Amino acid sequence: MAIGEAAGPGVSARTRSGHVVVVDVGTNAVRLSLARITAGVGFTVLREAREQTRLGGGRSGALPARAIAATVATVERFLRKVRRGHEPRVIAVATSAVREAHNAAALRAALRRRAAVDVSVLTGEEEARLGGIAAVRSLGLRNATVIDLGGGSLQISRVDDGVVTAVASVPLGAVRLTRHLLHDDPPTDAAVAAVRRETARQVAGRLPPAATHPLVGLGGTIRTLGRMHLAGRRRRSLHRLTLPAAAVHELCATLVGAPYRTRRSLPGLRAHRADIIVAGALVVDELLARGGYPALTVCTRGVRHGVLIRETFGITP
Repeated sequence: MAIGEAAGPGVSARTRSGHVVVVDVGTNAVRLSLARITAGVGFTVLREAREQTRLGGGRSGALPARAIAATVATVERFLRKVRRGHEPRVIAVATSAVREAHNAAALRAALRRRAAVDVSVLTGEEEARLGGIAAVRSLGLRNATVIDLGGGSLQISRVDDGVVTAVASVPLGAVRLTRHLLHDDPPTDAAVAAVRRETARQVAGRLPPAATHPLVGLGGTIRTLGRMHLAGRRRRSLHRLTLPAAAVHELCATLVGAPYRTRRSLPGLRAHRADIIVAGALVVDELLARGGYPALTVCTRGVRHGVLIRETFGITP
């Protein structure tokens, strides 16, 4: 089903109408969208795909060879399908895992050679701004704190009067924290405390006040917590869902206390995320408590949508 998005007025000379493929090469997964853009008006997402590749799963600071191969194969497969009926421009961006890996050039070269795709590596601040723009436009935000929790990093954006005014990126992510701190199944109390301490340390002084800037969340961990909260309820839409802080805390306690095999079968939790959800949930729970936020609003848009908004309206991230 196509998903339509429109944003504010104005268009720069560099925007172009037509079909665009956006490739988001993340730490945990690669996500792809085919969209039709009408410059200065809006865009419609025609096809989407996701493949878990775990580029950030290596322990040596390198992108694993298997993850590189899986990423390239996924991009090739998607482009082969969409190029049958269209001749899209391809915009590929990469985030934390590629940003930090000493062998990132190997992935970029393979994508260029095998799929004719050039990848731009986003800075943490660019990533935060794109996620913030996606949340602002899709939710109609005026004032908010937007968090985008990925596999390797956490982006924080401050929104004032509908504009992203400040951004930050810190090395907190569900894959990263699981790899470095959560080694037991289920995790020990000491490991749980370590994740909470690291979260508090990294976000100190970075969270706008809850009274004026309610919390909005993007990313796979937050969508998963939303699905778990909705399990057994009639509502199915995640976008704009309000997650009370108490509900997140309860979900977090359930996840922390459950071994991996049990987590895999929990309602609303997809099996491919069962190994990293504990770390992600702990970060979200700690952010809510640390900032004094009473609730979290779920946003199902992300970096890809930020790129599409940029391409449609000529917004500089």
